[in-house]
Amino acid sequence: MSLSLLRSTSEAWQTHQDFRQDCPWLTEAKFTEITNVLLENPNLNSTHLFRADILHDSAKILKTISEKENQCKYPAENDDGVQSKGYQEADGRSKAPRLEGAILVRQVHRRLVPRNPRLDRPLEQWCFVYELSKKTTCADAAGGRVVIYAPDVDSETDMPWYHPTVKSLAYVFEQATDTTATLSVHYLPFTTQSVDQSSTGRLHRTMISLLKTFLRLSKNNSNRKPQSPEPKHNGDGHQNSSHVTTAASLSTAPSAIKDTILPQHIVQNTYSRLKQQYAPDLMSRWVEKTEPSKHVFEDLSIAAFVIELWKQMYSPGTFPGFVDVACGNGVLTYVLIKEGYNGHGFDARRRRTWDALEMNQHLHEMICVPKPFLDAVTQGVIIDDLLPNANLQDGIFKPGTFIISNHADELTPWTPILAALSSPKNPLPFLAIPCCSHALSGAKHRYLPKDINRTHPPSSSSSSSASANDKVEQPASGDLRALRVAKTKAATHNDDKSMYACLTRKVVALADEIGIDVELTLMRIPSTRNIGIVGNRKKATARGGSRHDLKSQMEDMSVEDNDDKENESNDSNDLVDKIQELVRRECTISGGVHEAATTWIQRAQNLQTGTGRGKLNLGRRPESQYGGD
Repeated sequence: MSLSLLRSTSEAWQTHQDFRQDCPWLTEAKFTEITNVLLENPNLNSTHLFRADILHDSAKILKTISEKENQCKYPAENDDGVQSKGYQEADGRSKAPRLEGAILVRQVHRRLVPRNPRLDRPLEQWCFVYELSKKTTCADAAGGRVVIYAPDVDSETDMPWYHPTVKSLAYVFEQATDTTATLSVHYLPFTTQSVDQSSTGRLHRTMISLLKTFLRLSKNNSNRKPQSPEPKHNGDGHQNSSHVTTAASLSTAPSAIKDTILPQHIVQNTYSRLKQQYAPDLMSRWVEKTEPSKHVFEDLSIAAFVIELWKQMYSPGTFPGFVDVACGNGVLTYVLIKEGYNGHGFDARRRRTWDALEMNQHLHEMICVPKPFLDAVTQGVIIDDLLPNANLQDGIFKPGTFIISNHADELTPWTPILAALSSPKNPLPFLAIPCCSHALSGAKHRYLPKDINRTHPPSSSSSSSASANDKVEQPASGDLRALRVAKTKAATHNDDKSMYACLTRKVVALADEIGIDVELTLMRIPSTRNIGIVGNRKKATARGGSRHDLKSQMEDMSVEDNDDKENESNDSNDLVDKIQELVRRECTISGGVHEAATTWIQRAQNLQTGTGRGKLNLGRRPESQYGGD
């Protein structure tokens, strides 16, 4: 190890030639941008970490956790003790190291949050940003920046595993000319004897990893335009209309929809609690042939989001109940019931997990045939003859019920329609997480960008046949790099023409057409199908009384005159007529409503006999009474 070019009054910084690299592409602006990313996302450097909660930023660049809660209108009465009250006035200048030739320009106080709080404890850390003067003694650089990370601990024994056992870390960016720049990593040991200085030691490897991660991020972002880390919001804490109004204007890019409804730390704290409480037991009782961790962790992540969403929407004692359509293995329903929320789930096939969970009173084997299809096929026909021995659900739920449509496949485009049909006066709130793309008939169908906002019957070229679905623009010549870029854009939702993006925009367009307010949010779940469509949240919040006087609402309703009631009845009838026209139009690609309903019934029959394919059964295994995951 060699002495660092960093010089302070009484402490000896250390570095190594392996911790330094020329990077002519790196500018001071880019260095600052990547620093901001790493300040909020320490998980990019350590997989043991969830995130960093910003407690104070003297430059007001990064939002504190209190500011994020206020921005999302998260109710203060549900605070779990992690808000940063009092930290806005914190001042860390007295703790900042004094560096020769450097001026302190910014202080950030953050809390590192581990993924597993049973193994690691949180760590508070001060981050100091310095500006190198042009006359600095640091390598005679013409300019540059220094960022020092100083853990708030008394001794090296207090340091958690995920952090190197050093008193401080530092990134030094030195720029001699516009085309000459160097990035290096330095550290300040507790004592010279306490550090393993060998080139094979853990500290040496960690320093190299920190350097490589920073350089990788700077290269990956070198050709991109800077994006705001959070969406724009208006004064009441909700997104601006440019982000959520119509399917044509919405963006599915992560930067536009990340943490738009709930703060990251709120959901992740609840997820950590649920994971500790339920994951070991659920995985020990897993009876399916699939890997349990993926399904369990994903459902726990969704449960954490839904629980915190309901805390935001409803005041205590006013939750109206939920229904989990196409509930699959039932884990999500199980966790929500155990958490004290009333509701049930249903699916076309039983799962082995249902018996293991002992939730038969809340999980039902039931086939959903949407009411418009039931009306179309039951004219002169007894439905029991079409689906004998089947429990039917027409998709009409009790007023106020919250619909969960998690990877519901065939029912995904129906979700906003059923929400409106169930209660035309006050459409039901819902959370839809799209996965596979289907038409209203249930047949697999790839929506094209031109199909999103249509208000007239599609042309014959827009059929659900394989040839129509394959009408995707292809390059004239083979290009593996272009193919990788296209696949990456689709996986990260930066491609508005991908199948998943078009399906998401289609569901939003259907909801928008029938007057349901929708918002998009990026679900923090272990899946690439991770966009959540939240419908009618604001109206349901107002009715639920989260921030309104319920008594006043009841008094207003009691004095409502008959003219208002008659107008509302007419509005409800108009909405039902609009939905019927929408269903008729969308079903033209399947030959009309009756033909689409027939296709739906046939698919339901295949599910019963075991010859159907898809999320809701095992394929060709008629000998089993159970479906797949």
